[in-house]
Amino acid sequence: MGSFDRKVERNQKRLNQKGKGPTITTGTASNPRKSLGARGEGDIFRGRNIILPGVLVFIALLYSTVGMIGNSADMSTWLYWLTIGLYLLLAFTLYMRRPYLRINKNWIYTTKYNRDRILEAGNISKIKVSRKKIMIVPKIKDANWVFYRTRNQFDTAAMGDRLEQFAHTHHVTFERE
Repeated sequence: MGSFDRKVERNQKRLNQKGKGPTITTGTASNPRKSLGARGEGDIFRGRNIILPGVLVFIALLYSTVGMIGNSADMSTWLYWLTIGLYLLLAFTLYMRRPYLRINKNWIYTTKYNRDRILEAGNISKIKVSRKKIMIVPKIKDANWVFYRTRNQFDTAAMGDRLEQFAHTHHVTFERE
């Protein structure tokens, strides 16, 4: 196991010396590539998760009405009501965690599946902007980045204008529908 760790450290040092890829640190840094998340430099567009928290609140309300109507011994235990409270807590947590798109000089950042994702300008095939959604198509084998106006409450008009500047600067194909 020790030789594998040494290989990882050596490759990490080599990539950091070449300046390829961002190093994962939090907070602001002098180099904008070194800070992930919505706290770094660049223009930040925030949305709001509403669908999954709404479904979780609905499930919690459904469980609580079944518990009140049922009047069985299993429904009135403290563990049953703790479960309902935890559903509501999870819904609140997901509602407060806002999705974002951060546009830096050469990089685009977002969260996908609870991970910070980065896309360099050279790895973007094209950017499609419509009134209801924005789609960023990468050149690499990866899923498209889609930001919806209705699903996540993003300001697609302002995002589209800023992405148009980004595409013009880095010679990325830009389509407005």
